[in-house]
Amino acid sequence: MLRIKPTLLAVAVLASAQASASDDDLRINGFMSVGVGMLSTDDIAVSGFDTDANFSTDTVIALQISKQINETTSATTQLVSRGTESYDTNAAWAYVSYAINSDTDVRVGRLRTPFFYYSDFLEVGYAYNWVRPPEEVYRLDAFASVNGIDVTHRFSMGSTDGSVQTYFGRFNGPYTESGATYEFELKNFGGVVLNLNRGNFGTRLSYHRADVYADLDATGTRALDGLLAAATSFGRGDDFDIAGQTSQFLEAAGTWDNGDYAVVAEYTALRQESESILDDNAFLITGAKRFGTTTVHATYTTQRDLTEGDALQKALKTNAQVHEQTYILGARYDYDTGTAFKFEVQYQDEKTIQGVDGKSGMLYSAAIDLVF
Repeated sequence: MLRIKPTLLAVAVLASAQASASDDDLRINGFMSVGVGMLSTDDIAVSGFDTDANFSTDTVIALQISKQINETTSATTQLVSRGTESYDTNAAWAYVSYAINSDTDVRVGRLRTPFFYYSDFLEVGYAYNWVRPPEEVYRLDAFASVNGIDVTHRFSMGSTDGSVQTYFGRFNGPYTESGATYEFELKNFGGVVLNLNRGNFGTRLSYHRADVYADLDATGTRALDGLLAAATSFGRGDDFDIAGQTSQFLEAAGTWDNGDYAVVAEYTALRQESESILDDNAFLITGAKRFGTTTVHATYTTQRDLTEGDALQKALKTNAQVHEQTYILGARYDYDTGTAFKFEVQYQDEKTIQGVDGKSGMLYSAAIDLVF
């Protein structure tokens, strides 16, 4: 099927790790993906791939260690090594959880930022059919973890099950765009997520916001430095400065899954107070059909930067605008317990790249995903 509901995935992962669970409630489990991808042409840019076989971009391994301290308190850490980061090991999760009651939990520490439908399992390739989530929608990788606190409350209304998650925290770290790296800090970083499930149908709505700070320098050589310098020369530097400006991110997803057929649609919108970072809209729709242990799927995604504003704002933004769309056709074969082989073909159509006409080409990918 197209998706594994988060609760079902958690059960599957934990069940596979029972052999490593000891009497003192220490649990160790994990996941791994080994992937390869290759572009048909160097004219396009997709996830760091080129025309040579790349075995690093889609390769990741993680261990999750959980300890039940007492009836209400537990500690969890997830250590992840990614091929894109030379297999350096980092803590994606590191938090303490307290159960207020059977329906409400509080977590404090390093948490996964709940931007997207698949955020909790974003790197668990076994949880979805793609080799990787489409980057047009599943962007914001640099801000995937937040240091802070969240509260999740689960509820039922008749035949509808739901949850509400709120979080608040802070982020400090690098952000890379067009080959240039910036140091970003997100203050007053928080949001709310609503999940509803009724029978075969599911809905997810979320809202996120932060006050953004970055090390822009009008005398620097990076792209955003140059944009700030150009705006300053026209007396509009304040409009293009990032310091203290608010960023907002909205997301909505709808799902339908009857076990044989499934559909997921997800929409996101990024809105900025600063003119240095473009607003954008992104959307995906994907469908799948399961034939026993084999699933075939097809996906359409699109992302487009907006160039709204006065004449000067539009002129500067147009030079940085990106508009692209992607078509994905793939298959997944679950050949044994906790293991899946995937193959997919992706057609990338770069309508506009930094204000000029883009190119198009193919990305061929394959991966083996495991949970253990």
